[in-house]
Order: sequence, then C-alpha cells, then structure tokens
Amino acid sequence: MTRQKTLIPAGASDPLPTLDRLAEVAIAVFDEHLNSAECCAICGTGCGTGWPCEQVVLADHNLAVL
Repeated sequence: MTRQKTLIPAGASDPLPTLDRLAEVAIAVFDEHLNSAECCAICGTGCGTGWPCEQVVLADHNLAVL
C-alpha cells in the first residue's frame, strides 16, 4: 500500500507510524480474542464474558477512526 505524501508542519511529527501501530495492535486483538461459542476465547473463561468482549469492541472502535 502506498501513501501520498502530505505536508507536515515544521516541528510536528509524522502521525502515520503511530496510526499504523494502532492498527497493528487492533488487528492483534482481533486475532487473539476469538469468538468461541459466543464467548471470548481469551476473556470468557467459563463463559463469563460474551463475545465481542470489551477488548474487541475497543479495537473495532480504534480501527473505525482510522
């Protein structure tokens, strides 16, 4: 994937590496917190936490802003 160059004001840091990292973490959460019979495979020990768990919801919101 190629990105167009954008003008970044002097003294400001490029936000793209941070946003890329945010996307990587969100995707990792999706890969780990899997739906297992409507329970989170990580958080849902004994089906105490339904799926999607809070971590998946937060990851989904983070990806939505990107």
